[in-house]
Amino acid sequence: MQLPLELIMKNVENKKEIEAVVQEKIAKLEHSCDHITSCRVFIEQNPTHQHSKHTYHIRIDVRMPPHHELVVKRDSGRNAHDDLAAVVRDAFVAIRRQVEVIVDRQKKKVKSHTLARMVPSKLRKMLNMQE
Repeated sequence: MQLPLELIMKNVENKKEIEAVVQEKIAKLEHSCDHITSCRVFIEQNPTHQHSKHTYHIRIDVRMPPHHELVVKRDSGRNAHDDLAAVVRDAFVAIRRQVEVIVDRQKKKVKSHTLARMVPSKLRKMLNMQE
């Protein structure tokens, strides 16, 4: 990355553990794409009542040339039983998929459709019958 990782944690317990998970996932992300310019990770743990589980909000912003800004947001609203590390991993899986799609487009590995295949089959049959 051209810019260092910007990691912001708000009201998070086990900061060292979560920071280690984020660093591990960033390394895998950089392995998928070596030209990421910046990455910002925001993790927030919402304080709740003592008897209920914590909810988490995670946002990952990744910038890649030329002018690609990818964003993933994850909330543990319904999955309040998940631990924070699992929610972070899930968010990084989603951002990695987006990065791989961009890399495939840049390397022209995306399937291109021929003009003949883009014409609906009924119309294609009619055109073949006229010839």
